[in-house]
Formats: sequence, structure tokens, C-alpha cells
Amino acid sequence: MFWTFVEASEVAGGRVVLEGPQGHHLARVLRVRPGERGVAVSNGREYEIEVVEVGGNRVVGRVVGDRPVQGEPGIAITLLQAVLPNPDFDAVIDGGTAVGIGRFIAVQAERSVARPAASRLTRWRAIAGSAAEQSHRGAVPEIVGPLSLPAALEGAGDARLLVLEPSAPLPLLRAIDGSNAYTIAVGPEGGWTDAELSLMRERDGVLVNLGPRILRARLAPVVAAAILVQQR
Repeated sequence: MFWTFVEASEVAGGRVVLEGPQGHHLARVLRVRPGERGVAVSNGREYEIEVVEVGGNRVVGRVVGDRPVQGEPGIAITLLQAVLPNPDFDAVIDGGTAVGIGRFIAVQAERSVARPAASRLTRWRAIAGSAAEQSHRGAVPEIVGPLSLPAALEGAGDARLLVLEPSAPLPLLRAIDGSNAYTIAVGPEGGWTDAELSLMRERDGVLVNLGPRILRARLAPVVAAAILVQQR
């Protein structure tokens, strides 16, 4: 069963029409055929569809059922991730989307070595879309940045801020307080600077650890998000 995301305008009259890149992917890559079933997600609902027509890069499905989205976590998670080399940052988006992160804010930290081009944002959004389909999410995460740390903190809002810091005495699990929304801040491989940590403390950030082992920056946010999601 395939899984895809569509605009509300593509769902009408009991049918879903998929064209462009989506239609091409279904028709030419997945090679769906009439009679096959899948799910098209739009505006908070999952539409179960049966393929009735495939032609060129166009796939038409008949809606046979719909329901509210089922694949979203019970809490909202925003990740402030310091920019990493492209393969590592791509892996964060892929894994983070799969476990339930709802928003990624790329941070140009003081120790970030990478300086991604503006066009990289398009690549990150494509990775999130693909990962959301593969993991049967109910929404594709939002991705913004890179931003400075002050701008990223401002954009994160007032969610409970948990700052991953290996030397922190408080385990992540003990910092979970039943909030409906969390922001996780993860530094680059060299870690956050003292000035950056001070800034996050000023924003009521709580420094937490993930245990005695040191995880790579590409893995730590995925582990932290998975722990948070499982609390609801």
C-alpha cells in the first residue's frame, strides 16, 4: 500500500488526482496499477483510495474511506539542530521525521563547520517528505533555516527547551514534565560554546544528557525525540 501527501484541491468529488512529481513517482517508479490501494493524506485526514486510472504521469484514485490522521505523536517536538556536514544533517532529518519531530530549525552554531547553500533547504524538505511517506506520518515536518541561535530560539516559541549536553547531570527522562510541546537543542560535533549554553539557560533551557555514552550529533536528536514521543 502506497502512502502520499496531497493538496486539499486534489481531493474532490470522491476522487484524488495525482499529477506532476507525485504522479510520476507512483506511475513510473512504484508502477501502481488499477485496483491497488493506498493512502493520500491531506489537511489532517487520511483518504484510503483505490487506483482507477494510470496514464503517463497521472494517477486517479477513488476514495473508499477516510479518517483523521493516525501517525502523529501526542506531543509537538521542535528540533534546533546545529548545522552539520550535509550527509549528517540529511540523516537527522530522515531519522527525526520517522520518529515524530514536527519542526526542524537549522542553526548556524559557532562551531558549525558546514555552511550550506540556500538551495540545500529544498533538499532537506524533499528528504522530510520522503521520510514522512515511508513512516506513514500524518504530516510533513516544517523545515526552516539556517538561522542564528537567537533567531532560532525566538522562532521555537515557548515550548519547554531541553538542551542536549553530555556533561549535564540531569538525564533527559527526569526533565520530562508532561508538557504538550518540547524543543530539543542539539549542537554540532564540537558541542555548544559556553556563550551559547548561557543564552539557552537565559531562555529557561534545561541541560540534559542521554546517558554515559557520547552519541554523534546525527544520532543524538533522533534518540532524544524517540524518548519524548514514547512518553505519550
